Amino acid sequence: MIEEQQPLPDVPEPDDDYRPPVESMNQFQVERELRDLFGIAIMYMLVPLFLVIVCLPSMVRGSLLIKVLPALAAVFVGYWGLLRAYVPIYESSPDMALQYLRLISRIGGGIMSTSHSRTLSLCARRLELNDSQDLN
Repeated sequence: MIEEQQPLPDVPEPDDDYRPPVESMNQFQVERELRDLFGIAIMYMLVPLFLVIVCLPSMVRGSLLIKVLPALAAVFVGYWGLLRAYVPIYESSPDMALQYLRLISRIGGGIMSTSHSRTLSLCARRLELNDSQDLN
């Protein structure tokens, strides 16, 4: 016969961040997180592209769907291109990429679940690790 289980106590989940503190991260971890954040930040370029294409005066007089479909196609093509281009962009000019990342993070108040202060501390940690590596 099956016995009933006792209910679990109502203990809230810890609010600990799932990412390690920036101060304890090594250079590989910092670079990986910054590269991922830059990849997300570069996708934010697609929002103005979508808005421009939708808002352009169109010769087609019809429903909003007819105006939105080309914008969605442009966003999809842009997404596909940016997805393949963001790593080479980051590797060719990391300082410019991080400058763009800081700008988008400041404008948006953070990128996805990463706060602006964490983005700034990651950039500072990267600079600190690169300086200590150059001294060695």
